[in-house]
Amino acid sequence: MTDTMELNHDLIDLEWGDEGVVPPVIHPDTMFIFTKMAEVIQDMVDAGGGRVVLDVGCGRGVDVVELAKRGMLAIGIDPSSRMVAGAKEYMDSNREYLTDGSDAALVRGIGEALPFRPRSLDGLICKGSLDHFADMERTMADMAGCLKPDGAAVIAVANFDSLSCRLGRAWHPISKRIYRVQTDRHPWQPPDDHNYEFNCPFLKETVKKDFRVKKIRGMSLLWTAPYWGKILSLMPRWASSLTLKVLDWTACLFPSLSDVLIIKLIPRG
Repeated sequence: MTDTMELNHDLIDLEWGDEGVVPPVIHPDTMFIFTKMAEVIQDMVDAGGGRVVLDVGCGRGVDVVELAKRGMLAIGIDPSSRMVAGAKEYMDSNREYLTDGSDAALVRGIGEALPFRPRSLDGLICKGSLDHFADMERTMADMAGCLKPDGAAVIAVANFDSLSCRLGRAWHPISKRIYRVQTDRHPWQPPDDHNYEFNCPFLKETVKKDFRVKKIRGMSLLWTAPYWGKILSLMPRWASSLTLKVLDWTACLFPSLSDVLIIKLIPRG
């Protein structure tokens, strides 16, 4: 739907891999945020059986499979040949999820030039990948253009102005003096493969030209804050689970401080 000739292709990694996304040690807060984020996004976009939903930046295709389980016609798109190959393998090994009226498919492509007819999609999700894209303005225009007038887009991004990021930045100079250890990157710093750094105001500004905001949901508090994961790991499972649920409820009230921002959008026009 948009011309890709003027895109900065140096910002598009066609062989990107997700090896560094999941930390080597999975603490309860990390497990909670990955599981809860998928559930919330799928609930928010739920377009009903037989309707067409696109996952932009689908990675290994896990959400494509989950959407198909709900009876939708789910399509995943990703620019990375490695991710598309991994998604195909995952989907082939989960074919039992298909029911009457559901199906799943994969496309290799970029969010700035979605290969779909105007007003052809009932729903669209983009989970944790928007900050990798090369051209945000084109991405928003293409997403909105592909959706039916009553369709919805649900986008989730990491919030680098979260309470946990603020605590991490404040603690960093103190920890350097105490431990005298310098690490390559900290959780409150965007990874090198991110082209954008989101917070609540920037997310609203990014979408306002092409979408109307229907809902913003903050999710989780204190993820990756100093020592927080280790503290949760020392708690009884019921206590850590209850704590994470309470913090998630609090994040709903104060999305600007939450670890993840999830926004539901309706296309303008």
